[in-house]
Amino acid sequence: MSASPTFASADPALFNPKSGRLDASRIASEIQLPVSTIAVAIGKKAPSVRKHPDASSLQPELRRLYRVWAAIVELYAGNKKSARIFLNAPNKHLENQAPVEFIEKGNLKPLESLAEAMCAREHV
Repeated sequence: MSASPTFASADPALFNPKSGRLDASRIASEIQLPVSTIAVAIGKKAPSVRKHPDASSLQPELRRLYRVWAAIVELYAGNKKSARIFLNAPNKHLENQAPVEFIEKGNLKPLESLAEAMCAREHV
């Protein structure tokens, strides 16, 4: 996202405590999606993501997914249950597709744009 919103703080639950890096398996658990879906979302092979879920090579794409998730959670005032519902519900701004469908296809750009637009409206 080009003009990403400012987040109050990072969610430590999504980071590997030893490496300090984002962890694909922790993100998968948080969003309640299989690690294989997260692998597709970030354009990587599932076995390698499972074996090294916090690898430095995964970080750029994991950050994109993290920013989308964090923006949605922030818009729902920290209510992760509502954020998960948002991910699974058809969205008129996404041609009535659910945001999770874009994650499953590895197409994060529409979600980044939507999250950016929603945050911009929220901060006006």
